[in-house]
Amino acid sequence: MAASAGPFARLVHLLCLVSPLLSYTQSAHAAVAVSSPAAPPASANVVFSNFMGISLELSFINYYFGNSTDQIPQPVINYLSALKARGSGKPVRLRLGGNSMDSSTYVPSQPDIIQFTDPNANSNDQPVNYGPQLFDVMKGVSTAVAGAQYLIGLSLRTPNSTNIPLLAGDASNALGDDLDAFLLGNEPDLYTAHGNRPNLKNYTTDDYIGDYSTVFGSLQTTPKGDVLSQDKIAGPTICCFWDLASVLQSGWLDKYADRLKYITLQHYPQNNCQGKPQFGIDYYTVHANAVGLAQWQQNGLQFVASSPNRKPVLMDEFSSASCGGVPGISDTFAASLWTVDYALQMAIVGYAGAYLHTRERGVTYNLFDPPAALAGGPGAWTTNPSFYGMLPVAEALQATNGSRVVDLNLANSITDQKATVAGYAIYDGAAPTVHSLVFFNFANASGAMSDYTIDASLLPSSSDQITIRYLTAPSVNEKTNIAWGGKTYAGVGDGTPVDATFTSSVPDKTTSCAGGCTVQVPGPGLAVVFLGGSTPNITKPTGTSANPSNNSSSPSGTPSPGDKNSAVAHAGVVSAGLVNRTTLAVADLPSLWVYVGH
Repeated sequence: MAASAGPFARLVHLLCLVSPLLSYTQSAHAAVAVSSPAAPPASANVVFSNFMGISLELSFINYYFGNSTDQIPQPVINYLSALKARGSGKPVRLRLGGNSMDSSTYVPSQPDIIQFTDPNANSNDQPVNYGPQLFDVMKGVSTAVAGAQYLIGLSLRTPNSTNIPLLAGDASNALGDDLDAFLLGNEPDLYTAHGNRPNLKNYTTDDYIGDYSTVFGSLQTTPKGDVLSQDKIAGPTICCFWDLASVLQSGWLDKYADRLKYITLQHYPQNNCQGKPQFGIDYYTVHANAVGLAQWQQNGLQFVASSPNRKPVLMDEFSSASCGGVPGISDTFAASLWTVDYALQMAIVGYAGAYLHTRERGVTYNLFDPPAALAGGPGAWTTNPSFYGMLPVAEALQATNGSRVVDLNLANSITDQKATVAGYAIYDGAAPTVHSLVFFNFANASGAMSDYTIDASLLPSSSDQITIRYLTAPSVNEKTNIAWGGKTYAGVGDGTPVDATFTSSVPDKTTSCAGGCTVQVPGPGLAVVFLGGSTPNITKPTGTSANPSNNSSSPSGTPSPGDKNSAVAHAGVVSAGLVNRTTLAVADLPSLWVYVGH
């Protein structure tokens, strides 16, 4: 229940209307009455503005990072710098992995960064040989963006392989502090289904624990020294069939806690590996579905939170659908909105970070695509809808002490499948004050307004000013004309946003909220409301130039064997779940019908 003295408790009677959006239709529905607790729960998870990271498939890393340190493409530096600039000085989160990391081989004598080894490989698991040039390029990217930290996969498919300590030693030596952690094993709960352990009828958690022990031993004696003692190991990186709580309680966490840095998971809301998605675009514009999806492995997350061996939990790979996404869903504005909504839900339930996955050029769910050229070659890059979703999350979570996220359950949106509004309050990580609000309008009607009232008691005594920044598009089906803060990447090939001139774009608005005010959010879209006159600190990193010759030199490298989206599953299953939070009222809202579940 909301405390009677809480900052949102008194509903607004005297409203100060924010400058009307004259290019849009007037709201036809009652304003959403907003209320919130006086403070977040005592156990609320603290997250930071670099919460969202990028997961990159190993096989195609040179298409994104180039083939050498003098070929790092400037556009990818611009994309990563946009995240670094919003990260409150913290490093950009990057992960190098995927199915191909588990099936590939590190070759210390190989001069090329990547060499494909199986032209007939499944498109979702394309093994390569890779050389130490990879680590030089990764280090170069980190330097260019003034700080990145990497998760790197270590294979568990052959736990006694001498390639594991060889890779770990060289990567650790080359990356230094830029190495965040090693992910030991990729989706081991699919080893049986994928035939990765042909000598075992069923690969179990007991087998997994034994494999961990084997690899731990080899990591103590790598050619570059004791890597295990750095305490940079993460797992179990399960996605689908195993229960996290059962894995943790099997003895795995107790046995390896001293060396573990993170608990890691991977999950997708639906499986498109056979090209038969279970539900359509409407699923992604229903807030209750994001709430339910975040409850996956909730028992395990709660066990971690209460454990004396508590570790930060990372979602090290996710996106809108497995095996490359679904055309007409993963490449639309619906995915932009869903990315923000689901990320904030993950922040609520206990994750410390979440990584959106990106693969070879042309894969539907990619954040951005390199040019149609050889790896490292010149040409225009393309920004895809999901990348836009990373920017509001970073800005909304900016705070010196970190942030705590609370779902406001507007219009019973936590459980009501017909609700087209949703909202969050973002509290300071250490104080019971709200520094930003996030309001969603999922109505797929261009310009259809949702109104949200803000009580004056919410604002700090130092200032009654608010600044509103919008993420908008003409419809949830839009793929190109998307704007955040009046800026867009539409038609841009270098990863640098420009002023949006299309009509659905809405510029920032700053206004007084003395006495209370109403914020309007056009549909479809969202608004981040920064309270007390504060605006996000977007600081351009000092090292944001790749080598000047990066795009002018002749391209080299191996051509991609193809841009494919379907085949072997690494999908998750939607899990239903409800959260008990304050229930509020709203009248006369339009409805959407969607599938629930998988």
